[in-house]
Amino acid sequence: MKKFWRIWLLVVLVSLLTLTLTAQVLPKVPRGDLLIVDALHGRLAKTDFNIWKPATQAGNGIQQALMDTLWYVDPTSGEWINALAAEPPIYNEDATVMTVKLRKGIYWSDGVEFTADDVVFTVKTQIEHPGFNYSGTFSAYVKDVYAKDKYTVVFELKKPYPRFHNFFNVLIYGACYIMPKHVFEKVEDPLKFDFNPPVSLGPYVLKDYDKAGYWWFFERREDWQRTSVGMVYGKPKPKYLLFIYYGPEEKKVLAQAQHQLDCIFDLTPEAWDVLRKRNKYSMVWYKDFPWAWMDDVAARGLCFNLTKFPYNIRQVRWALALSIDIKDVIISGFNGIERLAPLHEAPTTAFMKYFDKPLKEWLEDFTIQVGDEQFKPFDPTIPDQIAEWAKKQGYNVTMNPEDIWGIGWWKYAPDVAEKLLKEAGFTKKDGKWYLPNGEPWKITLVGLPAEIDSARLAFAVADQWRKFGIETNVETVEAGVFWTRWSLGDFDVGSYWPASASGVSDIWPLYQGWHKRYVVPTGQAASNNQIRWTSNIASDILDKMATLKPGDPRLMELSRDLFKVFVEEMPYICTVINKKFNAYDQYVWTNFPSAENPYMSTAWWWGTFKFLLPFLEPTGRAPSEEYKK
Repeated sequence: MKKFWRIWLLVVLVSLLTLTLTAQVLPKVPRGDLLIVDALHGRLAKTDFNIWKPATQAGNGIQQALMDTLWYVDPTSGEWINALAAEPPIYNEDATVMTVKLRKGIYWSDGVEFTADDVVFTVKTQIEHPGFNYSGTFSAYVKDVYAKDKYTVVFELKKPYPRFHNFFNVLIYGACYIMPKHVFEKVEDPLKFDFNPPVSLGPYVLKDYDKAGYWWFFERREDWQRTSVGMVYGKPKPKYLLFIYYGPEEKKVLAQAQHQLDCIFDLTPEAWDVLRKRNKYSMVWYKDFPWAWMDDVAARGLCFNLTKFPYNIRQVRWALALSIDIKDVIISGFNGIERLAPLHEAPTTAFMKYFDKPLKEWLEDFTIQVGDEQFKPFDPTIPDQIAEWAKKQGYNVTMNPEDIWGIGWWKYAPDVAEKLLKEAGFTKKDGKWYLPNGEPWKITLVGLPAEIDSARLAFAVADQWRKFGIETNVETVEAGVFWTRWSLGDFDVGSYWPASASGVSDIWPLYQGWHKRYVVPTGQAASNNQIRWTSNIASDILDKMATLKPGDPRLMELSRDLFKVFVEEMPYICTVINKKFNAYDQYVWTNFPSAENPYMSTAWWWGTFKFLLPFLEPTGRAPSEEYKK
């Protein structure tokens, strides 16, 4: 704690200078008309806004403010939102044809009407140009797509597929946004096109951005009524949006304390403790411990490139899992504020009900082969152990520990891990591990500083593996590098977040990307299955799930079977849910979502954030041209 305060005092001076310099280059608009949002994943020094290409990072504000697709599902409320589509999809009896009715009266920001031709063009362009994010998927499923009329699109599918609509449905992220036909049809090679300046289909237009990648500035469209947000929920209240990367969390805390950052993406418990004392207007999800929102639909994991030795060996991956003391990681790394994720999904409240709790007995009975013996690796007592620690710290734990911290995780069993490695040909000498060829085992663990918990997990696990005898170094990189390396497989181990959840129980849309068909060689950009996991069993289960209609009871059984395969193979080590200290400053804007007011997801890195904006209300505390009193 003393170290934290020393760093804090040093950073205050630097931050003051940074804020002063930033103010000189940012657009000059009334503060009461501006919503300032923490930029997702930090600095992104690119001018490429063609988000349909793999590894393109143009700033999350681009998707939120400018892009749109057919449907969305809010993961907190479970609400289905008809956006560009006027109604849910219509399938024929055998699910080989999907018909989409589009909203009338929606326009691109340059005055061109959005029609069925844009949807058809988006699909055909990606099929005709391998390399786009959805080129493989659309090629696999679409036999033909055409405009029946100006506002009706018909998809003829190569095989029955009752979930094809999910490629245009933001369940959490990753849906295909719609391309402007009138722009891309004039481009010779759309894969090389940087789409700069971008034309908007959303409620805002891009007015300016920092060429160094620190901020993006948007203005609400004068014709916002001609967007899906305007038609569904009404006028977005902020006239301007600014997505900005201030840097380390100390700078973000200072910025919000000065009412210069309305929405902070994520904070550590220590930083929240400082912020809540410095700014009485700051709020997070809960009013008291554990404060943070722990229903994020992603979970963090230690991901391996499975084409690289020794991470292509199952025993090695299990040994690395059993050499982690997860209780120590949760307490020392996250101040006890994390939910355990033993399954390869995000243990939201909904997914705990669907998967974690029903599979708890199976996990308790699950064994792995260690020599001539069967070892049970699951430990259901960890949540109770963390609860006892929390009580000793003076916290009032009123909920069931399992509901807070999850159903359990893997035992800390370095002795078992040692046996597994020796079986695989590894040797240990003077407390250090050596590969079967006699070379010292060295791990480079990639983390993202802009995602605080990604970096924290990386450093905490690195400590565990060093303690176990593996020379482990953490490499922190900027967001553009982090995600490019993820796509290319340019990593040994990375602190990523590969596991998902959503507002619905049908996991196929989220997990179909783990199919072996998506595996590409290292060095080639992968839009799915970036760890390059080839599993015939998992792929067969996914193929069976693909033929079933949403709501079919067989889906739940197959989903649980799929998670069992993940556990058995341990293709990556799922660790904790993405808990979020998402701090909102209520000084300029109010009516943000919270546990007391959970009308919509608190996460603004998903596509649904733009639908939250009409719910905000100005407080009148800051100068405003639009909301003068």
